Amino acid sequence: MPDCSDLRREGLTRIDVVLADGTYHLFSPLVLDTLLEHNRVLKFKRKSGWVTVGIDPVRTMSRRVAACLFDGVERRASH
Repeated sequence: MPDCSDLRREGLTRIDVVLADGTYHLFSPLVLDTLLEHNRVLKFKRKSGWVTVGIDPVRTMSRRVAACLFDGVERRASH
């Protein structure tokens, strides 16, 4: 049976999400990012518990966009 890291790598991770219309769904992280960008999410579940959009801290742009905007020095080891 694959562990969680294998599932994330394969894009099979699903996140519990409650949309603004009150419906409950399971979405991939990329779909959740898109829904957050379009203000369609009421709350979603992290490992630490439920996050309420507008009250709890939430990333405002997708990870893909944020990664492209990084303009600092690479600090990871390049052995």
